[in-house]
Amino acid sequence: MTLQKMKYHGTKGTVVCAIDKTSPGGEFTVCGNNSIDSGADEEDDWDIIGGSFDGKLKDVTCPNCLKHIQFIKSLE
Repeated sequence: MTLQKMKYHGTKGTVVCAIDKTSPGGEFTVCGNNSIDSGADEEDDWDIIGGSFDGKLKDVTCPNCLKHIQFIKSLE
């Protein structure tokens, strides 16, 4: 699983989002944010921290990503 550290404006600390590999190019997180520096602009509510990295589902800490993941799991 590919992950990305993000910093949301108005919050303390960073979260780890899952990258949505089902979208073309894998440019977005599961919660819908652009995960590539070139696509982020000043009006976005988040900053990208470093590059993407490999990890596991248990490493995801973004509450919005986790909400989407739980929904997908409930479809089983």
